[in-house]
Amino acid sequence: MTILMMMKRSISAITACAIAALVAACAHAPTTSTPPVTTAPASSTAKPAPNAATKAASTKANLAVEKLRLAELFRGTPVVIALQPDGSLRAEVPLHFSFDPGKSTVKPPLAAVLDRIANGQVNEITHLVIAAPADPPPVKSPTLVSERATAVRDYLVGRGLAASRLAVTAAVVGVVRVVVTDAPAP
Repeated sequence: MTILMMMKRSISAITACAIAALVAACAHAPTTSTPPVTTAPASSTAKPAPNAATKAASTKANLAVEKLRLAELFRGTPVVIALQPDGSLRAEVPLHFSFDPGKSTVKPPLAAVLDRIANGQVNEITHLVIAAPADPPPVKSPTLVSERATAVRDYLVGRGLAASRLAVTAAVVGVVRVVVTDAPAP
């Protein structure tokens, strides 16, 4: 290989690294700009608290950012992270990664997902709705479904989320589903 060819490869590699660094920096850049700092006259009053519509819009924007963060973390796994039409965030983990057959103890793969959800939501004003499955074939096992959903709720409470922000709903088939929403838990 000639020196010229080696130099071209080195330049190509350096260029690729620079582009990757630029893209990574853009991906982590804040999405909102900060307004210029201005000083108010001493006689001005404080800014009023944001209204419910402003808070809801802010929460939906935060959920969209959270979706991107979680989707990137779980890319290449069977975990599904999606925004729903109402703006809520849905995370689904397949049953065999969540619980052993006939058991309600949270398995490590589900725990990893729940840890990330809890970390992202602990300081937010969101509510979480939890649904857990029975074992296949879909047998009506309300006790196991309830125990599993309660185990997920308790796990999230143990990670700092207030129990008042969590609700358990009807069973789903084949996945543990956690929906993060700005609406109060049912």
